[in-house]
Amino acid sequence: MLKKRRQAGGRVGLHLGADGVSVAHYNPSLEPSLNQCQWIPSASLENPEPLKQQIDAWGLEGAKTSVVLAHGEYQLMLVEAPDVAKAELKEALRWRVKDLVSFEVADAIVDYFPLPDDAYHGRSNMLYVVAIPHALSERIESFVEAAGLNLDVIDIPELALMNLMQPQEGDLGLGQALLCLQEPNSYINLVSDQALYLTRTVETPRGLIDVDEVQAEDYASAMILNIQRSLDYYESQIGKPPCLRLLVCPLQEGETPLLGQFRHNLGVDLQQLDLEELVSSREPLTPEFQNLVVLAVAGALRQEAGK
Repeated sequence: MLKKRRQAGGRVGLHLGADGVSVAHYNPSLEPSLNQCQWIPSASLENPEPLKQQIDAWGLEGAKTSVVLAHGEYQLMLVEAPDVAKAELKEALRWRVKDLVSFEVADAIVDYFPLPDDAYHGRSNMLYVVAIPHALSERIESFVEAAGLNLDVIDIPELALMNLMQPQEGDLGLGQALLCLQEPNSYINLVSDQALYLTRTVETPRGLIDVDEVQAEDYASAMILNIQRSLDYYESQIGKPPCLRLLVCPLQEGETPLLGQFRHNLGVDLQQLDLEELVSSREPLTPEFQNLVVLAVAGALRQEAGK
């Protein structure tokens, strides 16, 4: 008699970085809920064995898995929705973006997510289109299978980060922004009532996150300008009330010079997002560790549709 392989509960999040793979396992029925979390610098798409060894040691074989892509592995485009039936929308979008992607669209996987109906004052039906090479999707599927996991979804950082945003009492429809500091590009999401209205990538100069007091103003000026433009666009073009709160992740070590520049130049209430306030963790979630695993944790916190 053949026995069906046991499937571990909860969800594994993987983030494929340039220098390794971060892995997180979240199961709300366990204590701690962030059951395992680690950065594995020796793992890569070409070398799944170090990850497999950890998955075997943790007993997570067959766990449902979200893979969060790295910047540059996909393209995200904001376009107006074609006037076609929903069943024909993906194919219509494939040809709408064919001149915008840097790879052959015929060999790409194309998906989309719409903006809320009131975006752009309700005058335009806009949506974001995501495209990734089909060959990359196949490599990811093989990597996850070789690690002993069950691929459930390939995600992008912009959407995975939404899993870290909690409803805020008393907002009365006012928006909040989430800025995820990464190199070479950071991500900023503009959100109202748990719905994503705008997402942008912002170039992060090398060394900016750890810049000292002397260099902070010059280094941060371009990023501050891009963040302010995003806040202004959210209000003037998308038509939402002003965004009054900026959440910054991963957690920084105290009031850094960079955060000081943000507070001084941006007219928002700046708060740090600490993963320890979202989940209980087996591993100490120090600022340095959160920097390595924040996107894997975001992927692991993905909820089932309708929940």
